[in-house]
Amino acid sequence: MKIHYQCSNCGKRFQTSPIPGVPDGMYFSGCRAVGDAFYCEDCVKTWAERNGKEFDKQYKDPEGMFVKWWNRTVDMQCAGMNIKKYRVISGMYEED
Repeated sequence: MKIHYQCSNCGKRFQTSPIPGVPDGMYFSGCRAVGDAFYCEDCVKTWAERNGKEFDKQYKDPEGMFVKWWNRTVDMQCAGMNIKKYRVISGMYEED
């Protein structure tokens, strides 16, 4: 099972497995999300040029927003499967 997603800025398409450690790795490599919009690490690097402020300084809880995006994406694409959700506790992703 793979989940598919696309950068809301550049349109680059990605796929990954919804397994433990994946969202943590994506977040720490630089990927971010706002609502249903996903931004790849390259587009996050140039965020301030387009939006006037670095992504992580513009939003109060970037890690929590990424977790919500990940959980929604997995829910939509893996409906009915027993895939664990994530949450952030003390700055670490944990299965819920």
